[in-house]
Amino acid sequence: MQCPTCERSFDSENGMRIHHSHQHDAPLPNRTCNGCGTEFYDAKSRLKYCGDCNPNTGENNGNWKGAKDVGACQLCESEFTYYPSEKKGTYCPECVESADGLLPQNSTTKNRVSVSCLYCETTLEVYPSRAETRKRGVFCDSDCYGAWLSENIVGENHHQWEGGDFDYGQKWWRVRREALERDDYTCQHCGISKDEIGRNPDVHHVERVRDFERTEKAHTLENVITLCRSCHRNVEAGNVRNLRP
Repeated sequence: MQCPTCERSFDSENGMRIHHSHQHDAPLPNRTCNGCGTEFYDAKSRLKYCGDCNPNTGENNGNWKGAKDVGACQLCESEFTYYPSEKKGTYCPECVESADGLLPQNSTTKNRVSVSCLYCETTLEVYPSRAETRKRGVFCDSDCYGAWLSENIVGENHHQWEGGDFDYGQKWWRVRREALERDDYTCQHCGISKDEIGRNPDVHHVERVRDFERTEKAHTLENVITLCRSCHRNVEAGNVRNLRP
């Protein structure tokens, strides 16, 4: 059996094919197209059609550049072309790009209502469903919610009240807020501030909560320190030691 390029002889077809791929940088055909009869190479030896005859390529494919449909935009009424396999042809590209949201009907402000955070009174734009399902009120974030709990919900009215037991949930939110205020909302390791972070820093327990027999005993100002998210992770990983408030 000879190599069709250099005419070197081989004892087997497989040996000749390996030689041709390595020496001539081109694999030899191993398939015959059922459509046009052309020989072609397929790495997995599974294809029945060459690229020109494949029913999923060329003109037969919905993404072929010559197979676009023409539609009229429902906003500006201008005509535009689109691939049927990609979208229904409802809006032209210009209207989609300029829309406030992914599409005009999904505007980020449409159908929202204005409410005030129950703790800091910041005005929030929320969907009616959020305002209606929050029985106690709407809050900016968990920090405002926790601060509100520590000041307003006490005793048996608190969601963590346990028949007169110490309200450890209320205490944690109060201690957390006091720690942030004590540390001026600034990481006590690297010095980055709340304004630089763009959010409240974390409050870290120096002695781990799980090391206390009673959880609430861990929630004291002497056992917490303000850290940014990055420093907090390094402390938890053991890369920073001996931090004290």
